[in-house]
Amino acid sequence: MEIGDFRLEQLSEGIFEVSQAGSIHKIRDLGKERASESVTRVGLDPVLIDTGSKVILLDAGLGMGLDNKEPEPDTSNIVTNLDIFGYHPKDISAVILSHLHYDHVAGLSYTNKTDRITATLPNAKIYVQKIEWEAALHSLESRPEVQGMGYEPDDLYRLVADGRIVFLEKELQEISKGITVIRTAGHTPGHQIVRIRRSGQTAYYCGDLIPNELYLNRFVSTKIDTDYIKARKARVLLMQQAWRDKATLLFYHSMYVKAGMLVRDKNRGFVLKKG
Repeated sequence: MEIGDFRLEQLSEGIFEVSQAGSIHKIRDLGKERASESVTRVGLDPVLIDTGSKVILLDAGLGMGLDNKEPEPDTSNIVTNLDIFGYHPKDISAVILSHLHYDHVAGLSYTNKTDRITATLPNAKIYVQKIEWEAALHSLESRPEVQGMGYEPDDLYRLVADGRIVFLEKELQEISKGITVIRTAGHTPGHQIVRIRRSGQTAYYCGDLIPNELYLNRFVSTKIDTDYIKARKARVLLMQQAWRDKATLLFYHSMYVKAGMLVRDKNRGFVLKKG
């Protein structure tokens, strides 16, 4: 996919089953019937942006050493995903995190053979909202009310101590020319989306505000958001703006439809343009 002269790739980690308690495992047989209605199937799809001068990653995947080529996998499968598209971990100059739930950040680090937490992307600065880091720390002291995958900040301490994480405090901030983060909150206190704009073309990376196409017109209360009202308002504003911009939406948790442009249907509201 191209937005102007930016190259975009979605680095799929596959399809997973997630329980309400937050346990997760990769599905090897998609034809297998669900064991229980208490699990949800999701995709995991970080986005890579090559601007020509910088290579930027939007979210970092789950990690877990999946599909890595090493004989004894000890790194995130973001390594394998990058290799598929002709990139090396050293090529990544920045990572923008939508939020700090572990299915979005676990790929940032791994435990090496000397039991030291090590950065998977050695040259990357990592951008996250300061309020999101504070929420992750606070979660260690209180029982989270939101079901599913949550905060596990332990491995992030090393990245913070090494000065790899840049804490953002503005609601709107340009990280690189044409790439701007917009704090929406709602899903988590410091959730942010990313606007990619180049040569009159626009795309929005939705993070978990609109995790897949099923959320385009989903306005019922959901337990995945820490502030449902704020999340709902932000979703509506994003869809309206994306429609006006004739923008492409990029989804992180879709099983099959990874991206699309919005159109309006008089009966169904916002839907993805076919073809």
